[in-house]
Amino acid sequence: MARIDQPNTVGLMRFLLLVLAACGATSAYGESPAHRNAYATMMYMGTPRDYEFYVAIRVLLRSLARLNSEADRVVIASVDVPLRWVQAMLDYEKV
Repeated sequence: MARIDQPNTVGLMRFLLLVLAACGATSAYGESPAHRNAYATMMYMGTPRDYEFYVAIRVLLRSLARLNSEADRVVIASVDVPLRWVQAMLDYEKV
């Protein structure tokens, strides 16, 4: 039987490590033009429709890109999101 009363510190540490790695990777590529506003969405796993949400996020990002919005586009991905999905966001959606 699992104990629910203790916080999941391992999961939290993995998430913080992912955020730090993402910040380091983005700062390594140089500065991008700063915008005043941003569109942000979260991508996480654990629902029966994970893939549908992934596709919906990609549609949202492509729509914003086609509209030439002046805002940044940000995706916050949890540690359990498949790495190939995150890589697809970086490669094709320019997040």
